[in-house]
Amino acid sequence: MKKTIISTLLYITAIVISAQETPKPVIGISCSHPNNSYSQVSRTYTESVLKAGGLPLLIPIIESEKALDEILSLVDALILTGGEDIHPQYYNEAPIPELGKVNEVRDFYDLALIRLASERGMPMLGICRGEQLINVAFGGTLYQDIPSQCADSTVNHRQSISSKYPTHYVKLLSESVIATITGETELATNSFHHQAVKDVAPGFSITGWACDSIPEVIENISGRPIWGVQFHPEGHVAGGDTIMIRFFDFMIEQALEYKKTKQ
Repeated sequence: MKKTIISTLLYITAIVISAQETPKPVIGISCSHPNNSYSQVSRTYTESVLKAGGLPLLIPIIESEKALDEILSLVDALILTGGEDIHPQYYNEAPIPELGKVNEVRDFYDLALIRLASERGMPMLGICRGEQLINVAFGGTLYQDIPSQCADSTVNHRQSISSKYPTHYVKLLSESVIATITGETELATNSFHHQAVKDVAPGFSITGWACDSIPEVIENISGRPIWGVQFHPEGHVAGGDTIMIRFFDFMIEQALEYKKTKQ
């Protein structure tokens, strides 16, 4: 009888402790749209979120804003991933010959995600194309092609080796959020792009540059929890980097704060 009572008390205690545990935040991850036929994302993104203590939720390519908004109601932060070029019609320019492949369905989907997440006050991190999209969504412009539009060619922004390996440095403003997150004012980063932020969007500031002066980091300065980086921290995390994981640790912290406001 005594053993039964003790076992029951231990069981009840376990349930109470479990109920008091803070549920892991859900991190929405945007997908790419290969051949206009399916949705996909690299495991480097999902594994980075898991490693930082979050639960990744892939948001499929769909054209219904209502459905996207319903999905975002399940999410506590949003990560916008890399991919194709963004059509210059979204920043009032005509395409130049050097413009790469674009995907108008994905452009619509990504820009809708940004707008809907912003309306909710949701934390966002844009990576590579994701950073460029954030800049465009809020009124900024892009270099459609760095090699043909920028004179300085000292940095190869389209490395051929794995994203685990850095190929250039990014200088950060010491007072920036990204410098605070990483504890660094200079980051060794990878590079997989030929477009970049040109005119930064109103309400945002450029807080990191490659040594050829190409913008690599943007941060919102009007109170919105939105950040963007041109490089791929998730690639470095896959290689065991202990600094780049801090981007995802930070997003988990932001997601937990946002989660409290939802409750």
